[in-house]
Amino acid sequence: MSRFTSLPHVLVHSAGLTPRLEAALQWSLDVVLGLSWRHEPDVDVFSESEGVWKLQYGGEPVEGVFRIEPEGLLGEDSLRKVPPASEHGSEDLLALIFWMGSRMEEWREDALRDVHGRFDPTGSVPMEKGWLSVPICEQWAFELGAQMLGHTWPDHRDRLKAEYTVKPTLDVDSAYAFIGKGAWRTGGAWSRDVARGQWALAGRRWRVCRGVAPDPYNTYQKANEWHREFELEPQWFFLLARFGSHDKGLPPSSKKLRNLMRSLESAHSGSVQWHPGYASAVELQTLENECQSFSDIMGRPPVASRQHYLRMEPGTTRRNLIKLGIREDHTEGHAVCTGFRGGFTRPRPWYDLKTESLTPLMLHPFAAMDATLRRYLNMAPSEVSEHMAGLASRVRPLGGTLRLLWHNESLAPEGPWKGWGNVYPNVLQVVR
Repeated sequence: MSRFTSLPHVLVHSAGLTPRLEAALQWSLDVVLGLSWRHEPDVDVFSESEGVWKLQYGGEPVEGVFRIEPEGLLGEDSLRKVPPASEHGSEDLLALIFWMGSRMEEWREDALRDVHGRFDPTGSVPMEKGWLSVPICEQWAFELGAQMLGHTWPDHRDRLKAEYTVKPTLDVDSAYAFIGKGAWRTGGAWSRDVARGQWALAGRRWRVCRGVAPDPYNTYQKANEWHREFELEPQWFFLLARFGSHDKGLPPSSKKLRNLMRSLESAHSGSVQWHPGYASAVELQTLENECQSFSDIMGRPPVASRQHYLRMEPGTTRRNLIKLGIREDHTEGHAVCTGFRGGFTRPRPWYDLKTESLTPLMLHPFAAMDATLRRYLNMAPSEVSEHMAGLASRVRPLGGTLRLLWHNESLAPEGPWKGWGNVYPNVLQVVR
């Protein structure tokens, strides 16, 4: 987020600066509006200060200063199921931003979860209110700015917005369909093909493993050609989990996997990151082992990660990531729908509702996943570009970042992805 040093900073007055209030101020003023701010507990110093924009949160009104009447949430330690409602005729936008941005409803024991333990947004307040379809917290932040700055706001509105950007990210759950999986897995798979009478599949597997036919999941060169065409820098998240019912990737010992990861890294420095496996969401030792596998392959620790299946245990998983030195978590997004799970498109520091504190872990939200479009929304390939253009139109006016989550498999137009061959470049074109 760029800083606008030519703009005055914001002086904030409240009786105290709770961790929740600090988070709401940082997310709205710093992350979204790009404004520096300082808390001033002394009302006399606050009222007499000049050359700053002023925001008062509670207390006796100071003449000529924009004031918010606190709703109460930012001074509590409760986990409310529903967002704060104002009883004073005007909304407490800071409380709303905190409730949505902290994902408070997901921490509650009575939160609806699916078979993978993921929060199910179906029937939630954000879904019912339509908040998931827009970066609602960033909209609220701009509303706050407009109210705070009053008549000076039109002079600075455009300068307060960062430039709209697009960030493609791709999860690599299985680097190759046939090659690199070792003799036992390959031989077993070929035997099953034969036993089931799937002669065409058995023949293809044989030809690919012998190197006389291309592997269908080897879509990396094609993807990077599209990225270069649209001047976009991708991020690749590689699964390095042990083989299991939910983790079908290549073993970390695979030479082909190692060569692939290092090759992609050489094309875009820092673009290869980590995709922790299914069990790692709740098992620290598993997470540590996979992190070490990444470091062994790349010669450096991962900076960013995204959980496989978007599986996230509120609090526990992210605390474990922090222990391992991860600085960015890219898991914020829903599997069942597109949109803005936490109300943001910009990266923001994660707030731990158990310890009631901001953390150094930055959340990088994504807006849409290819599997969501096909599997959950049942979209035809011809419908995807229009849907994605709609999401982009809600991010662009706010100067946010539209992040995409795609998979290398979906770039191969066959099997369940038949007809999707041109979807990805078409999406990049309409959102860029």
